[in-house]
Amino acid sequence: MSAEEIKVVNYSKGAAIVVQNSTNAGNFFIVRSGRVSVDSEHIVVDHELSFYEAGDSFGLVSALTEHRFLVTLFADTDVELVQIPIRLLGSYLKERKELAMKILGLYSRELRTLQKHLSKANKPADRDYHPERLVLNARTYLSWQKPNLAAYSLQTFLKWSKENNSTENLAEANDLLRSIGSNYKPFVWDSMQSNLEAGEILFVESEKNNEIYVVLEGNVKLFGIVRGYEYVIDVLGPGEIFGEMSLIDNAPRMASAITETKSKILRVTAENLFESVGPSLLQKIFESIARRIWFSHQRLVILRLKTPVIRLYAYLYNSIRDQDIRLGRNLDESLANAHTIYIQMEELCNMCGIIKVKQETIQEFLSDTNLVIEPNRITIKSRKRLEEKLGHYKSKEGQIVA
Repeated sequence: MSAEEIKVVNYSKGAAIVVQNSTNAGNFFIVRSGRVSVDSEHIVVDHELSFYEAGDSFGLVSALTEHRFLVTLFADTDVELVQIPIRLLGSYLKERKELAMKILGLYSRELRTLQKHLSKANKPADRDYHPERLVLNARTYLSWQKPNLAAYSLQTFLKWSKENNSTENLAEANDLLRSIGSNYKPFVWDSMQSNLEAGEILFVESEKNNEIYVVLEGNVKLFGIVRGYEYVIDVLGPGEIFGEMSLIDNAPRMASAITETKSKILRVTAENLFESVGPSLLQKIFESIARRIWFSHQRLVILRLKTPVIRLYAYLYNSIRDQDIRLGRNLDESLANAHTIYIQMEELCNMCGIIKVKQETIQEFLSDTNLVIEPNRITIKSRKRLEEKLGHYKSKEGQIVA
């Protein structure tokens, strides 16, 4: 079936729509009518999704990444689907705001669930706003020796206290802020699109606002507090969206965001997102969500590996695959070039679940001549040599990359 145009396809009751492990030819599907049933043992999220109905969608991640379907889908009734080539998704959804919001919300929930599994964070069950957590978080940031983060968190709390005429925890916050000695001032947005220096704080965990951000240039780190430690959730590059959960609930931020490099950032509200961006950027936003879901699945696989050094190699390998998808790079191009991953060594360990480890445990990785480890990036000279390294480990720990 050609993936050159948007079309409506029909399936009779009982017909197979997609088969588990088959390859997606590059199409995204929206259920126009009928009911599609899901038959799979592949359950990662908190609940079992058993069917799709009118208005639901599927195929975004497999279409973008050219990976295989994780589930078998069949027509529970007569079914009518809209089949959209992935490259036309942005222009299609640009004119259908309500549908676009629903789809973005669906995938954002899946991404949040995956990230919860990754961090194993014991977050409060409620999503109510507890501003005093900003003060508690500030003390944690100080223990990390990050006074600017602490100052921002306290300033946010004090602003809330003033707006709500609250005196609870006020003296504690003022005393703590005075003791920090940080001169950090939050970035002032005078337009939707701005250039930021490295180290600018976009928002902090437990802060409440509803802006959505898109990285146009540079890199942004998302991280949270997990059992007192900094847990890196993601490092985002151009075209990637974050803060999108404000589309779904008016709840406090579950993570903090800070620019890792000089960056150009687009800042919009949920209400005007679709009026503020064109079809091409909207396309990138949906692609970003799909890639992050795929990459989060891969990280779950990596975290199951027992040996820390193998986790590091597997993460780099999947980062290369992620870059290939984002840049539209074929395998020959990928094998012929060096690859640079913009991540600090400490962050890499963090994202692989290695919080406290002796250097000798990962010495093989640190001394690998195929790697160039610099303060803010790691370069892999040869993808082929990296694959050979992983192949060597497969006999020890079985299949590494899903």
